[in-house]
Amino acid sequence: MVTRAFDAFIKGDWHLESTTPNGETVKGAATVNADGGGNSARTITWTSGPEPIAWHGGWLHRGGHLVLDVYEAPKGVSRLTGGQALTVPKEVGENVSLTFPWQPPGHKDTSDGQVLKVTYKNKVLRIVHSEGGHSESVHVCTRA
Repeated sequence: MVTRAFDAFIKGDWHLESTTPNGETVKGAATVNADGGGNSARTITWTSGPEPIAWHGGWLHRGGHLVLDVYEAPKGVSRLTGGQALTVPKEVGENVSLTFPWQPPGHKDTSDGQVLKVTYKNKVLRIVHSEGGHSESVHVCTRA
């Protein structure tokens, strides 16, 4: 099995399609920078609405923790910090099926049972956010 460092895996341009628990689907694009040091910046631009909406943030991968922060969001949205997935590996293969405990921004820990179910195959990353069995959102990211 071919593996690569997490930085090399996540780096690049992605097409996004996210479906919320209520069935609403939005599309967009993401650019993830990676300098090889386990942290860098990312930009997500949602294009489904009348005007593109950009979110700018950063990520840090250390000791199995992948921390995601949003530094700049649309007007009226608070800065979101502290969201993190736990047990994220240092290296990623070409075919992946993993589940990570998820601590959403603003939560103290992962005790409410939220998880990210992640699969990767044929250049498609699929992330299912399960809110403790109550609802799910699905995020499909395809390499551009």
